[in-house]
Amino acid sequence: MTEPIRTQFTLEQGVMAAWHWPRPDAPLLVFAHANGFNGGVYRRLLTPLSEHFEIIAPDLRGHGRTTLPADPQSHKSWDIYASDLLALYDQLDRTPALLAGHSMGASSTLLAAARMTAAPPLALIEPVVLPASLYTMARSPLWRFMKGTVKQGQMARKRSNGWPDAPSVAERYKSRPTFARWAEGVLEDYLEDGLTETSDGVRLSCDPEWEAANFEGQAHDLLKAARRVGHKTHVLKALKGSTVINAEGLKQRGVHIDAIEGGHLAPMEQPEAVADWLSRTARAAGL
Repeated sequence: MTEPIRTQFTLEQGVMAAWHWPRPDAPLLVFAHANGFNGGVYRRLLTPLSEHFEIIAPDLRGHGRTTLPADPQSHKSWDIYASDLLALYDQLDRTPALLAGHSMGASSTLLAAARMTAAPPLALIEPVVLPASLYTMARSPLWRFMKGTVKQGQMARKRSNGWPDAPSVAERYKSRPTFARWAEGVLEDYLEDGLTETSDGVRLSCDPEWEAANFEGQAHDLLKAARRVGHKTHVLKALKGSTVINAEGLKQRGVHIDAIEGGHLAPMEQPEAVADWLSRTARAAGL
């Protein structure tokens, strides 16, 4: 297995940071992370895959060590992430052989692939796929009056965002049920890039206002994207609390759906099982 190193890519508006598992002669995999997280939180998942792939795991706009501007007030949709991913793909020395991601990163990868002339296979873990009616509403003028009612956005804005040091954050998070279910070492991987030093301590690299704006920014057209590249797409859906709410809409557009025990954060809770699924999906695609 290859150990990851840090790298970065200069885009038009700033720097996109990333973890990189070098393997120049291998197929190239690009993996995009979930809302509020960063590329590093998936190191336990991605490192075993480095036996077969060269891997790039970027920090998306507003997350981790990436410096691209992230204005919650103007944020409307995840199309901005699709554009950033396409700009990243253009800087790589070859076209990715497999595009993958988790949650918001999975959905953004689907949006990006739909804009490619010849998209590679997609392996998407728990993409956020909502009913078509909600996407239509999010594109209407009425959405500005309704977006504040999105529960996940409300919860994100209530997050604490300031601690004396990183160990204080780790201690607090480990006491919470969500993080207690994570595999050993994953929380530490997340916090390495999930915290930014300040003059009086540390804060979250992904500002809670930006995280909330992501939950509320649903004006993209995910089902249209699935119609274009669904036949190339495999989705891993959690059996508990899945965000693949409109699975039927994906199936109607040719997407193949598999299931995994557990919940939405399966990559953090079961990195080995998710890595196995990614490997099987890659082999099914001839990689």
